[in-house]
Amino acid sequence: MAVSENQIEKPYYELVFVVLVYKNVEVLQQFFASLVLPYSYRVIVVNSFCNQETEEACRTLSLGYDADFISVPNKGYGAGNNIGSRYAMEHYQYRFLVLSNSDIIIRDINFLNQMDDLKAVYAADVRMENGHRQNPHLPFKVGLYLKLLDLSYRWKSNLLMNVAFAFNRIMRELLVIWTKLNGGRKVKVFSAHGSFIILTCQASQALSPIFHEEMFLYNEELYLAYRCRQLQIPVYYVPKLEVTHLEGASSTIQSNSWENHEESYSILSLWIRQQQLD
Repeated sequence: MAVSENQIEKPYYELVFVVLVYKNVEVLQQFFASLVLPYSYRVIVVNSFCNQETEEACRTLSLGYDADFISVPNKGYGAGNNIGSRYAMEHYQYRFLVLSNSDIIIRDINFLNQMDDLKAVYAADVRMENGHRQNPHLPFKVGLYLKLLDLSYRWKSNLLMNVAFAFNRIMRELLVIWTKLNGGRKVKVFSAHGSFIILTCQASQALSPIFHEEMFLYNEELYLAYRCRQLQIPVYYVPKLEVTHLEGASSTIQSNSWENHEESYSILSLWIRQQQLD
């Protein structure tokens, strides 16, 4: 009797990583080296094609670490992560799906074993090398911050953007103080930084496709936050999960990137209005 593809049992891993790579293959080796974990895990490397040289280097490195390797056209953050996530769901069973930039160094995520939510998204304590925190990406859904963000895009104003970021940084630090007073327990937040996002299996399946593929780059965290709110999936900041982000973005947008920012924010705003989420 023939066995259908759906009847074949998929291998189980506690963690499945989807690691999106574009050009910078060198940092990927550091990511692999940091995977000293008390969990069973599988890595899926998604290479957004840049050129043949970096493609072959990424393939060789990935296969050397026994990772799955997928080459895709460079259609941006959302499209690449969606392809990797679909591949994970089709080929593996897992407890957690981790969407990671290639320039992440895992310091300590052992506390993940204490997380027992069926449907949830977790934001680790992501810090740049200078110690600057990137999580929680947006602690609370605050109208003033979102309005400042909207105006900064409309007017292409670095000043307003920096005011918005400064305001958000204050909210972030206040929340971090609260978590310390609360014994370092997980706390609900609005959005998780896109460099390192952890989803429970059921959350990843409910959210799939996880990102809006027309948003090439920027603001994907806000899209995911609204999707989680739409589906009543909580987002938690978990300070005991620690990673380092080697190449965090600057808070000042360069003139040649405003187009990408504006385009992604326009798509996000239209989607929010269509879904009547605001």
